[in-house]
This record gives sequence, structure tokens and C-alpha cells, in this order.
Amino acid sequence: MTMAGQIVLAIVIGLLIGSVLGLLIWKGWMVRHRKALMLAEQDRNAAQYTQILDSLEVLCRAIDQKQVELSEAAIRISALLDSLPADISPKVDVAAVHQFAETCQQFDRGEVRQGLTARARYNQDNYRWQLEEEQAAVVGEAVQRLVTVLPSWRSVLLSGSSR
Repeated sequence: MTMAGQIVLAIVIGLLIGSVLGLLIWKGWMVRHRKALMLAEQDRNAAQYTQILDSLEVLCRAIDQKQVELSEAAIRISALLDSLPADISPKVDVAAVHQFAETCQQFDRGEVRQGLTARARYNQDNYRWQLEEEQAAVVGEAVQRLVTVLPSWRSVLLSGSSR
């Protein structure tokens, strides 16, 4: 083999080794990058779950202390529960909260409520208060069951092992 052939062969081998090393470095960087993205996603989920669980605790306490109307709290609790993973455990029976929240969806809120006559608002309020009185015990029991599992849910969701 001539000198020029040996030089070309050395260059080809050097390029091949450099390419393999570059590919290994790139793969290692991609693995670290994916791990960093997964950790960032877990941190975002943990922050979101912390806010949801904190809100649930505050609402449950407000219901217990009668600081909030039951209908408003049920709607909010139902929405917050829907934001949690469906497979969270331990399971708890809060169907009464969801059912009452669904029943309360019939009442006008916001701008629509403001557009009602005073008489119509009064009629809706009376009916809502009657429903709240009828459902207070059942919804209250469901809320108490929810309070008992919130610490477990916090532990599961914030450890990253909700599945």
C-alpha cells in the first residue's frame, strides 16, 4: 500500500471513530435530556396536584364550618376531583358530591344570573337552599370520607407513583 493510501485509510478510520464517538455522546445527551423533561413534567404535575389537594382541603373545611354554600362547594369539589387521575387510590365514595354538583348546574350563574329579575333570582335561591338542606347530610358524609383520604392521595400523587 502506498503512502497516500495509508493516509486515506487513516483518515477514514479516524472519521469512523469520530462518528461513533459523536453518536454515543449524542445518545447520552438525549437520554439525559429526556430524563430532565420527565422530571420537569413530574414537578409540574406535583405542583398542580398540590394546588388541587390544598383547594379540596380548604373547601372541605369551609363546608364543615359552614363558611360556604353547599352548592358552590360541591360544584368546585366535583371539578377539582375530575382533575385528579381516575386511577388514584384509595378509592372513596364521593358520588353524592358529584350528583349534587350536577343537580346544581341547573341554576343560573354569572352574567346570566345577573340578567334575571329579582323575583327569578329569589325563586332559584329558595329552591337551591331547599336542595342544600335536603342533601346536606349525604353530601357532608361524602365530604368527610374525602377528608380521610386526602393525606393518602397527597402521599401517592406527590411521590409520583399514582399508577
